[in-house]
Amino acid sequence: MVWLVVLHILSAILGLGPAYAFPWMLRKVSTVEEMKRNLLQVAYLEFFPKAFGTVAIISGLALFFIGSYGSFAHLWIIGSLAVYAAIEILVIGFLNPAASKLLKRINESGVVSSEEPAANLIGLYSRVRNLHLWAGILGLIIFVLMIAKPD
Repeated sequence: MVWLVVLHILSAILGLGPAYAFPWMLRKVSTVEEMKRNLLQVAYLEFFPKAFGTVAIISGLALFFIGSYGSFAHLWIIGSLAVYAAIEILVIGFLNPAASKLLKRINESGVVSSEEPAANLIGLYSRVRNLHLWAGILGLIIFVLMIAKPD
């Protein structure tokens, strides 16, 4: 069971860790080229939260079912799963469509990459950055629930 705990903790760190850098990677930009590069870098690194987040959920459920954690009705278990579901809704329902829309607008705009981004691109870019920030905050709540384990 110790190996499963180690797997769970490492997958949570590897899954959520890079996601905390996303809002800073999507910092203020001065050109369309910078904006596109930042978006593509974040999209590339999103592999970690997707892959390791899934491993963390599966290993966490396995730990619950083979461990002696008591009832499934503990606040930290239900709360963690609810917050994880909220992150998935935020990412799948809002963040990914906004990022895709932004990349599509950048590609269709015909703007020279060294030009300053238009106001509509900056607004959408800020939305993507803020959604990443909220996903990170929700991820911190999961860590707090997992560590403190409130009843």
